[in-house]
Amino acid sequence: MKFINTALLGLTLSVSCLITNANATIIFAEDFSGGNQSLINSSVVTWADSDGGGFEVYGTTSSGPRGMSGMYDHDNDPSTPNIPIPGAIEVNDDSGDVLLTATFSLDSIINNNHMGVLSFFGGVRGGNANGASVEIFNLTTNTSLSGILAPTLGSGDWVYNEFIFAPTAASVGDDIQIRWTGGGTNSANGQEVALVSFSTVDVPEPSSLAIFALGLAGLATRRLKKKS
Repeated sequence: MKFINTALLGLTLSVSCLITNANATIIFAEDFSGGNQSLINSSVVTWADSDGGGFEVYGTTSSGPRGMSGMYDHDNDPSTPNIPIPGAIEVNDDSGDVLLTATFSLDSIINNNHMGVLSFFGGVRGGNANGASVEIFNLTTNTSLSGILAPTLGSGDWVYNEFIFAPTAASVGDDIQIRWTGGGTNSANGQEVALVSFSTVDVPEPSSLAIFALGLAGLATRRLKKKS
């Protein structure tokens, strides 16, 4: 049973690897490197928030006063050195539990052989981001593409988040909105966001994945019989 579980874990990791190594089309990427209200580098995205208080965009040196590290794990590999973070945005810019949105028109064809990928680095200011969330929403069809997701947020440190979802409820020309809820109680705490990327990736046909899965399952069964 232990070997079968190991094989299934290998299958999960292999499928994830297939998606990770697939051809990616970046819809937009934002590193907030303008800093200090210089929103935003990506020209295809409209940013807004629910409190109308402006945007709290900050650079490397302003991370410390917000209780966040000025360094981050740029390649999501703890064995390599961290580097200075180019910039970040504070979701709760003027009050608690603010809704921050990034809206853009989908200009990439999506079909059954594509998956959507949203990635960003997340953190917590002030040790309180209760209720923080993220969601990918299709404004054109009034449909959530991801459901409400709970990000993993570091307390003072930046933690990599990656959400993979089936975006087939979206078509070229649809207006897509990424929604971050800050959580927390005031502008001195809540969710912090850095290095946002939204892309689509080509993935193998379902039949290919099924064949691959059956092959691993068969291998696990054969090895189990040999051991018994």
